Formats: sequence, C-alpha cells, structure tokens
Amino acid sequence: MPSRFERAAAIAQRSLALAVVPFVASLASVSKVEQALSAGGGGVTFPFPSGLPTLWTYVSLPGVTGPGVATGANPAALLTVLPLFVVGFLVISALEAGFLGALDGRTGDDGRGFVAGVAQFGLRLAGVNLVRLAVVLAALPFVVVPPLILFALVIVVVLGYLTYGLPFVVVTQDMGVVAALERTVGHATDGGSYAAFGFGHLVAGAVASLGLSVLARNGGLPGIVVGAAVVAVPAVFVAAYGVVLFRDLGGTPSGPTDRPPSTGTSPTGSGGAAVRDARDATEADRADGPGQASDAGEPSDDGDERAFRDEAGVEDEERTSDGTGFDDGKT
Repeated sequence: MPSRFERAAAIAQRSLALAVVPFVASLASVSKVEQALSAGGGGVTFPFPSGLPTLWTYVSLPGVTGPGVATGANPAALLTVLPLFVVGFLVISALEAGFLGALDGRTGDDGRGFVAGVAQFGLRLAGVNLVRLAVVLAALPFVVVPPLILFALVIVVVLGYLTYGLPFVVVTQDMGVVAALERTVGHATDGGSYAAFGFGHLVAGAVASLGLSVLARNGGLPGIVVGAAVVAVPAVFVAAYGVVLFRDLGGTPSGPTDRPPSTGTSPTGSGGAAVRDARDATEADRADGPGQASDAGEPSDDGDERAFRDEAGVEDEERTSDGTGFDDGKT
C-alpha cells in the first residue's frame, strides 16, 4: 500500500484547483494584511497544521503589545471592527469547510465537492474556529504581563497541539465539535502519528516562516500577494496529508480513486459470482448446440438449462427491484 506521503501527494496533484482557496483566504484576512503592511522587520512562528493553511499560518506578526497594533481603541472603534470580524470569521469558516470537505471527498468515494463541503461542515467548522479563538484568549491575560509571556507561550503550544487535529476529525469522521474534540485530545495524548505530523509541521513551518515573514512584512502588497501564491499549493498538500492521516486514525479507508463510485453490486455476494460462473458454463454448452447429447449417451440438459435460465431470471428481477442489479447483456 502506498505511504501516507504518496497518497497525499496523489490527492494534492488531483486537487490543484483548490489552491485558489488558501490564496483567497490569505488576501481576505484584511486585518492581517493591514498588520503586515505596518509591521516591517521579520520574525519566526511555530505553526501546527491547519485545515486551511494560509500565508498567515507561516508569517510572524506583531503581538498585542508589539508595533503595528493600535493601543488607543475606543468603544466606537470596537463597534466598527466587530461586524467585520464576524463576517471574516464566517467567511474563513466556510472556506475551510469547503476546502477540507472537497479534499476528503476526493480521498474517499463519495465525490463531495466544495459547495457540498460548505453545506455539510460550515457551521461545525465555525464551532472549531471558536475553539481556536478560545485557545488564544486563554493565553491573552498572560501576554499583557511581560514576566508571564513565556508561560503564555507554553499555554498556546500545549493547547494548540491538543486541538490542531479538530477540523480534520470533524470532516473525516463527520462528527460534531464536542465529540470530535474528545477524539482529538485522545489522539494527541496517544502521540504517535498525531504528534509526528504536528511537530514535524511545526519545525518545517518555522523554517518557512523566516523567509515568508520578511517577504510579507517588508514587500508591501505585492510581497503579500506573492507570499500567498507561494503558500497556496503546499497548503493543498498539507491539508491532504492531514485528511489521509486522520482517516487512517479513524479507521476510514483513504486513497485517490480515478473511477466513479460503484453504482451497485450483486446482492448475493459470492453467490452472485457462482451464478455468473454457471451462466458462463451454460453459454459454452449452448455454443456446442442446444440439446446435443454427450458421447457417453447422457441425456440432453435442455431441461436443466431452461430451469437455470428461469432461476436466473427470477434473481435478475429481484436485483432489478432492489435497484442494485447488473446488466448481463439480455435484451
């Protein structure tokens, strides 16, 4: 069986059109674009895998006490920003739902597309993003107290590790947010492939963030557009690998399929194969001539053949009535 890397690469190659989703999501994060344009300098970030990786997954932006963030906000400004935040939150959730849903559909046999993914998982992915927001808010009180910044970093890393798989579990196992959170934490505490993917991505993402942070924070709007384009295709692979991994962890078969899903199978299982073998034998006898007796003087099997055809006809009718029959070439 192909490795997870090979399966993810094959799925990503067949899903390159989805690269437009992380590209659009990167540019749609208006607050991050504005923050990068006013930041300058560089930095490094340590990202866990995301269901929808974007440029901002791999760019270090100033924290709440760093440059580029207004510190004199007033209630009127908050009332203006809040609706924009809610709209952006829902848009990103919908994009992630369609993106992951389509990749999961191409990994399995259901053929789910982007729009169907939005419809099926949109609300649940909004719940996932609320959990992510809670992770950030949990560390916020410690960030504003300089001696506790290191402690805040530990909180973010631990909670980020425990929850990074949440969107993948929701989509690949078709679970609610609460049940998926419990399942995700179980995978995280087990370690294994979950830990290897999470920390492997964290290290690789940190290396990539060194260059991408400089590009996004010093290249102006063109630098942000170029950075979003650079990240778009690798983002498809990262998400595809996550889908393959969490389907494996959940016991769901995965692998790219180049043929459409089967429209039906014989209801009799191995019995159906026996009927086909018997039918082949009958057709061979028919080619020798109907009613022809054997050299040993055995009686004709015309009667047996007619009985078999009658029995097969009954089975064909049963299969047709069930809607799962196969075309045996009869007219």
